[in-house]
Amino acid sequence: MLEDLVTIKGHVPNVWKAATRLSSFKELLGEHCRSMSSAYGVSVETDDRALASAFFIWAQTIENHRHYLQQNAPDYFQFLVGRLLAELLKAHAVNAVPRVDDVASPTEDNSIAKWWPTGFILTIFLIELVRKVILQECDRIVCPSDKLANIKVWQSFRENLLEEPSIAVAYFDDFMRIVPNWRNPSAVCERNARAVRYDKPPGNLD
Repeated sequence: MLEDLVTIKGHVPNVWKAATRLSSFKELLGEHCRSMSSAYGVSVETDDRALASAFFIWAQTIENHRHYLQQNAPDYFQFLVGRLLAELLKAHAVNAVPRVDDVASPTEDNSIAKWWPTGFILTIFLIELVRKVILQECDRIVCPSDKLANIKVWQSFRENLLEEPSIAVAYFDDFMRIVPNWRNPSAVCERNARAVRYDKPPGNLD
């Protein structure tokens, strides 16, 4: 799924630096939304004001958790990107745009994207982001689980998100093969991934 829809290209020399600057983050997300909209036959657009609001809340989260970087660098990035997903979804930073036509998508299975385009597109973007960041910053490979293609998991995600936005952190962990903390997903001190071992790549990867 991800390999065919890479939108953060190899020309970004420092993905984390780009992700933590609002202007470059907006550019990366906008490019991703356009690519995903074309591939899956859905239309989404960013809300610049909501995006900026979510981003600045997230920037404070980064500042508050810098200590964790020295304890477990890969999970530091995993946790923070999960928190970013939660903030973007809570703020409705990306919104679906109704389509007049129903153009067939070249993607064989786009049922999840059709059913929840904003959640799907944001989650896929941030999975790609965290994979590249952990590879660049930690020289480690992380890969999503098969749950990414399970619409029942997405249905549960969307339903629970309505009650508690922070649950997005737990679902993001679950998608990335990390045992989630369902009870308190925003607490870094209670993360189940604090001692997770990450594999080194066999060679240079984008």
